Parts: sequence; structure tokens; C-alpha cells
Amino acid sequence: MTSSTSTTSRRKGNRRGPYAGVRHAPIRFTDDHGRECLKVPLDRYGRQYATVTESDYRAIQGAGATGAWYLNSNGHGGSYARIHFNKTRLMPARIIAGAGPRSVVRYVNGDPLDLRPENIVLRKGAAKRDDAVIVADSVAAGEDDEW
Repeated sequence: MTSSTSTTSRRKGNRRGPYAGVRHAPIRFTDDHGRECLKVPLDRYGRQYATVTESDYRAIQGAGATGAWYLNSNGHGGSYARIHFNKTRLMPARIIAGAGPRSVVRYVNGDPLDLRPENIVLRKGAAKRDDAVIVADSVAAGEDDEW
């Protein structure tokens, strides 16, 4: 196989396109309450964003969230923002709200990608995750002191 043939074959097999490894930086803006916020990209193409206060974003990243934020389906037609934290997938909304086990996150305006504090409320429910405690334990172990 010649090198041009192998290059063509690789290009055809690469469904992600030429910018597959590139992810846009968060976009800074000031919201209606005068707070510095970020639109955090959830895909490589800049089509989906989560909205979060800059302070919450910095605290989550500073506490040990690694890699990109991304969109994750719940399997029932809904999608939520997720992050990787110490090899675990967590929902930033649960961290921001301080959600523990047996509490579920609800979104006041119905938008699960709007992660500003006034849009996130906790209700009793069947959630088994304790995302906020996972982060707090990491911070208590000395991995970061911003939380």
C-alpha cells in the first residue's frame, strides 16, 4: 500500500474531522446579575455549552476536575453536563448544589445546561451519588483548598 493510499484510508476512517482534538476555550460574559460567567464547551464543534459562574468553574477545576466538560445523555432524551474527577464521572450541577445521596437536582428554568446557582434546586429523590462529598473529600485530603 502506498503512503497516499494509507493516508486516504485513514482520512475516510476519521469521522471526527480535522479539528477532532481541538476544543474551544470557555467564553466569558457578564450575566443579568452582573456576575462573571462562562459558556463552557461540551463538544468539539462549539454547538453545545454549559453556562456556569466563573467562580464555580474555577473551584471545580481547582478541586481536581480533569479534562474537558462534555455532554452526556441520560438515556431518556435528556442531556447533562459531566466532568471527569479522579477517574469518576460527576455532574457539575450536583457539585455546585452540594447534592448528597437521596437528593436530585432540578433546573428552575428547565435548562440542564444552565448551571448557575439560582437555576439549581435540590429535591428529595432516588439519587445514589454524592458528588459534592467526593469533591470535598479530595479537598480535605489536601489536593486543593479552594472548596
